[in-house]
Amino acid sequence: MRCPICGKEVASDNQNAPKPFCSNRCQMIDMKRWLNEEYSIETLRLDVDEIEKAILDTELGERQIEE
Repeated sequence: MRCPICGKEVASDNQNAPKPFCSNRCQMIDMKRWLNEEYSIETLRLDVDEIEKAILDTELGERQIEE
């Protein structure tokens, strides 16, 4: 396995290595990148109006069933 920061080979038998990184330094570089928002995880953007409409439609449907 290779370190995602520097590309150095990470020995799988080294129990002290901060996996998947080769060193604490590379681990901290990765953490800094996350904290500085250099990395991101793509998410689905939801439209608030569509959500509210779906909730109202569901509530109206439930009321009709109760009546």
